Amino acid sequence: MSSDSEKLHGELVLASDVHMRDVEDARGHLLIDLVNRIDPARTQVFVLNGDIFDFCFGQSPYYRAKFKPLGEALERLAAAGTRVVFVEGNHEFWMDAIGWRGVEIVKAKDLLLTLRSGVRVRVTHGDLIIHDKLYRAFRGLVKSRFFAAFARLVPGRVLDKLTLRYAKVSRAQDEYRTLNHQRILDAFAGWLAEGAYDHGVIGHFHVPYAEARADGKGLMMSVDSWDKPNALVFDGGRFQRIFLAEAGAPFRAAPVRSVLGQ
Repeated sequence: MSSDSEKLHGELVLASDVHMRDVEDARGHLLIDLVNRIDPARTQVFVLNGDIFDFCFGQSPYYRAKFKPLGEALERLAAAGTRVVFVEGNHEFWMDAIGWRGVEIVKAKDLLLTLRSGVRVRVTHGDLIIHDKLYRAFRGLVKSRFFAAFARLVPGRVLDKLTLRYAKVSRAQDEYRTLNHQRILDAFAGWLAEGAYDHGVIGHFHVPYAEARADGKGLMMSVDSWDKPNALVFDGGRFQRIFLAEAGAPFRAAPVRSVLGQ
């Protein structure tokens, strides 16, 4: 991994849960700067693992225009040779209609990556690894064709204002929620055990997991909250976190560490 002020590279570079409200906000500037500084000659896969936006409806011309600068940056990276994948999170809808050339949109639950070293990494946004019937029913409704038809009838600026207000209220409530780490990691381990994978990566929970699997082989990983802007890099057989200070500034690299101190 390169950590100088110019370029970043790895077999896998992954960011998630940016919760960008606009490309002109601080999070938007940092994410686009990150994309622009990935070295396509030495980066195999770049993944945006969901909830990159506070809200985005890919079928709407309003959102296609609003987030065009990010789309253009991703298109350039893809055209230069890096595989670019966008995994739809629970804050994004119908992203397959966003129209970003060369960017793979994953609407299914899982993404399987086989890196050039042969390492197999299973990726999911993470909101579906816990079997919560009420949440799944709600998610199914807001991801449905009925919701899409309704959203198309609402002027883009009005829809944006309403959804961003809801997202702000929802995120404020997160400060008072206590996560059951063991429940999350048990579900994570069960999901990862469904096939032959070396590592698993999730987002959604805004917690920087780096937990050893029960067999001691491989890790259960996630990206930290973008309150501390960061990305996950896998290269040379190991994971590292890189932290972003401001556009154009050097990245700070740090080793991954268990949240539970294991």
